[in-house]
Formats: sequence, C-alpha cells, structure tokens
Amino acid sequence: MNALKNKNDDGKLLTIPQVAESSNLGTRTVRRLAEESGALRKIGRCIRVDQEKFFEYIEQTYSE
Repeated sequence: MNALKNKNDDGKLLTIPQVAESSNLGTRTVRRLAEESGALRKIGRCIRVDQEKFFEYIEQTYSE
C-alpha cells in the first residue's frame, strides 16, 4: 500500500483508519456506522468517511 504524501487529518473526508483512531473505535465498527449514517464515500477505489456526518450520527443515535 502506498503511503500518503499529503496526509491531512483536518480534512472533511478521512480514511477509515483515521476515523477509527480519532473516535477510539475499531475499523469494522467505523465502516458499519459510516454505512448506516450515509457518511461513506467511494471515490474510485478509495473509501472515505465524511467525518461531520459520521460524528453527528453517533451523537444523535448513541447520546443519552
């Protein structure tokens, strides 16, 4: 796998491992929640997660 040269953790679309790291969740859980929330984006063969939509979904669904 090629390493990212211009890695930007502040971007709107992040990779699944980046979201997993920032949310302290596993990659499978992140992918499942991203699919449920509609935050998953496929750009060619790349999969990205819209972090705003992802975290909004978590707050709405899992907040007490």
